[in-house]
Amino acid sequence: MTKPDTLWGPRHRPVMTALISIIAIASYNNLAATAVLPDIGDDLGRINLLPWVITIELLTSAVAVLAAGPIVDSAGVRKTFQFAGIGFMITSVIVAAAPSMPALIAARAVQGIFAGGVMTVATAGIGVAIPSALRPRAFAAISTVWGVMGVAGPAIAALLVAVSSWRAIFIANIPVTAIALLIGWNELPDRQGTVVRSTAPKGAKRIDGVGLVLVTIITAAALSLTAATPVVVIGGAATMAAGVWLYRWWAKRIPEPILRLPHLNALRYRSVHLTSMAVLAAGVGVNSLLPLYVRGVRQQSTTVAAFSVLCMTVGWTAGAWLSSQLQDRWRGETVSVVGSVIAFPAAVAVAVAIGLDASLPIVYVTFVWLGVGVGTITSTGAALLQNRTELAEMGRLNGAHQFLRTISLTIGIAAVAAITLAVVNHRTGDVEAVRELLSDDPGDVPAGLIDALSDGYATAATAAAAIAAFTVPTAFHLHRTGRRRTPKP
Repeated sequence: MTKPDTLWGPRHRPVMTALISIIAIASYNNLAATAVLPDIGDDLGRINLLPWVITIELLTSAVAVLAAGPIVDSAGVRKTFQFAGIGFMITSVIVAAAPSMPALIAARAVQGIFAGGVMTVATAGIGVAIPSALRPRAFAAISTVWGVMGVAGPAIAALLVAVSSWRAIFIANIPVTAIALLIGWNELPDRQGTVVRSTAPKGAKRIDGVGLVLVTIITAAALSLTAATPVVVIGGAATMAAGVWLYRWWAKRIPEPILRLPHLNALRYRSVHLTSMAVLAAGVGVNSLLPLYVRGVRQQSTTVAAFSVLCMTVGWTAGAWLSSQLQDRWRGETVSVVGSVIAFPAAVAVAVAIGLDASLPIVYVTFVWLGVGVGTITSTGAALLQNRTELAEMGRLNGAHQFLRTISLTIGIAAVAAITLAVVNHRTGDVEAVRELLSDDPGDVPAGLIDALSDGYATAATAAAAIAAFTVPTAFHLHRTGRRRTPKP
């Protein structure tokens, strides 16, 4: 009698080990950088630019995943990871050596290019190497890495800051990436006889340069909509509209566009994209400034602020495992609805807890709750998408979905930061004064600064809750359309 196929059996264990090591790179880099934002602001100043330390890396990685998608489809997962991993190590050194905030942001922009390639490899690797029945558990396992790194990342960051400085957290990327490269060098599905290399059309290695430029312009224009200056917002909206029209025109006229329109707006994909985008913009957006809030408003230590990002990560991991268990019994479309009715009330609870200055343990509980909703929706969505596409398009589809997810959380982070700092600027007239709150030995803090920062973050959290509300109608639409199209497993 043949033993049933399992995720950690001899057939899939080597690939899963490699994919987990890859996710460890991305999760450590993201969580550790967010955890030490207060220290970066205290050291380099230019508080108005501080959110760009996170958003610029996400912005460039979003564009990079589109370029990596067709490369994965044609060159394979393993070769793509080798190139992206080595580039990520080199740029980590450049980031650590940045002498100023503008230089740091520029270095993070380059780092994001290789981070995008790494993330595309991780998601496409599951679609290529893992059978559909095991994919929900594979995504749950991947999310567990985020949970583990949610503890380890901030802990490592706090330790490195205590004994050295924030620069050390980026140097730590080098051994982490080296280990991942060592594990994945020969185990990822790229060799003849391991996994089908690709059935992508001939010439798929060529990157649609025009389309990539247009998508970059659209992405940057979308991010400019979070600016406080009306002229910038109007110009950004006009640029984005023109870019979208041009890209639609261009994509219909070439055989291999960088972003295939059906991967965005086809009925079987559209609601999955929108549900994940809404919950990520809301959840990751409000979570990104939690360390700044804990350090600046609640006046907690650097270590406590660093560990605050753990809350959503723990919830996210729990949500991913909940998703995998529920998908054994229910359709993925139904599980997405469950995630939405978890995420929206949780986002409201976060806004209420911050607005009422609830005790930090209560605030942390609301972030864990929100993380459960985020993890349930995003893990379910990733499995649904991969089960609805062909192997030959797995890289491009994952690239498109990862692009949309990254854009949504980038805009979410930028919007939360813009709202928070706009309130501070309106109330105090000096955003740079926030730097004083982040110091270990604060001097004369302007009157009302702490209240302004608290009220700004509460306002931003309320806006995030409004965004989370969109998950409910999109998830129910997914459920209705999926019931007509997908048989119950």
